[in-house]
Amino acid sequence: MSDIEKSAVKAEETDKKTVKTHYDIKMEERAKAKKREKREQTIWKITGIVIAAAICAFILSFPVRKYLAVHETVCTIGGRAISRVEFDYNYHMVKNAYMNSYGQYLSYYGMDSSHIEDEMYDSTLTFRDYFEKETVERIKQTIALSEEMKREGYTADITSDYQDYLDTMKESADAAGLSLGELYKESLGEFATPRRIEPLVKESLLVAQFSDYKQNSFAPTDEDIDARYAEEADEYDLFDYRLTRIDAELPTAPTELADEGAAVAEDGSYTPSEAEKEAAMNAAKELADEAQSNVFDDGDLHEGETSASMVYQIRNWMLDSSRKNGDSTVVESDTSNCYYVVGFVGRYVDEKETVSLRIISTSEDNGAAIVSEFGAAGSTEEAFIDLVGKYSDSDNGNGGLYEGLTGAELPGELSTWVKDSARKTGDVNYYFDESISLTYVCYYVGGGKPSWYYNIKNLIESEKMDDYLSGLTAALTVEDPKGNLEYVALEAAAQQLQENVENAVAVPAE
Repeated sequence: MSDIEKSAVKAEETDKKTVKTHYDIKMEERAKAKKREKREQTIWKITGIVIAAAICAFILSFPVRKYLAVHETVCTIGGRAISRVEFDYNYHMVKNAYMNSYGQYLSYYGMDSSHIEDEMYDSTLTFRDYFEKETVERIKQTIALSEEMKREGYTADITSDYQDYLDTMKESADAAGLSLGELYKESLGEFATPRRIEPLVKESLLVAQFSDYKQNSFAPTDEDIDARYAEEADEYDLFDYRLTRIDAELPTAPTELADEGAAVAEDGSYTPSEAEKEAAMNAAKELADEAQSNVFDDGDLHEGETSASMVYQIRNWMLDSSRKNGDSTVVESDTSNCYYVVGFVGRYVDEKETVSLRIISTSEDNGAAIVSEFGAAGSTEEAFIDLVGKYSDSDNGNGGLYEGLTGAELPGELSTWVKDSARKTGDVNYYFDESISLTYVCYYVGGGKPSWYYNIKNLIESEKMDDYLSGLTAALTVEDPKGNLEYVALEAAAQQLQENVENAVAVPAE
């Protein structure tokens, strides 16, 4: 963003020459003296105006600069001019979501999460560039879904959702010891205020409800789900196995197999020679071969794991269609300098029982009152759906319906309640979680299909939603004439470099 240049204030003085007469010398000198005095007064007056105007312009430039910064067009997406406030709001939503999901792991990669934007996201982009790129995608989706809502005539009441948002922001500000205005600036951008952010938040809330509505409409058939499982059983099946890891004992100081001149570094570390590594791995292999005969007794038991969660070195062996209970093997890992001793126990589809519930979540301790109102309304599922719309802080756009729950997701006594064999359709219960001040009111819909079914169902819905969004946003072009989006130039340069390398390789040597 470029600073606005201050306006230059200029003044010119017009010196009107007086025509001389034939007065006597005394009167002439008096007139000249008077003229000089008047001229000097005029000069000082004009100079004072110039100085005052310059000072005034400098002072006034602060609100002008702020106004221009707030209304600056960062870029244009699909013909919509994206202001600094709108871009920053979406940028912080993207960044905050990323940090909430992955922030705790960044230190494992030697990254400073407090200055994450300056760290490299990949070989081309910094995290700031990456967040800006994702911000553009988020705005694209918002624009596209907003247009779709208008086209389909979709409407929803987000009054309570927005009030919940305001309440959350106020509570967060109080907890952080900040004013509401300070919290908005710190969490949503330098120029964010409740008034400026309000239409953006309301649009986001409405788009979120419409997005849920659309994704629910992409529910696959049972045939679709069965077909997906048949194609990708390796991805969905669960495995039980025993595992023992035997690490090679690499030397921490030079041995007779060390390279010439090898020594322990000043920091106490030592890099073994290839001969030393080979010797250590051979010793580990002997121990692994011995452990193989006892792996089903001594190995660590792994139950209910997917192939994706396994150590990748053993994955192919585990996925072999001929694998049967009692099989065992020893697998080398040269990257970790160890051997894995594996004993196969079984492979199966996840048939864990699930239930379907309709859930009202509210930040008030009003569970008993809601249950009482439900009874007075006839205790029907339709009555409960109406109460979801009236009370729930997190209406999922599907009448509060949640499928594929195992019970473990529910807080407190609800987990036990939902698994009770006596449970029947229409039963209602509630629980107030004091630790987070939330009330959950549950309506028992009935038993559901096994877990694997919902895993595939949710995946297919997500894939269809992604395809739907890609189709909507494909035609939305991004224009960045001021070069505010640095990632665009960086990716273009990286792509050009890649093409140059490929072209150079493709040209045969003379």
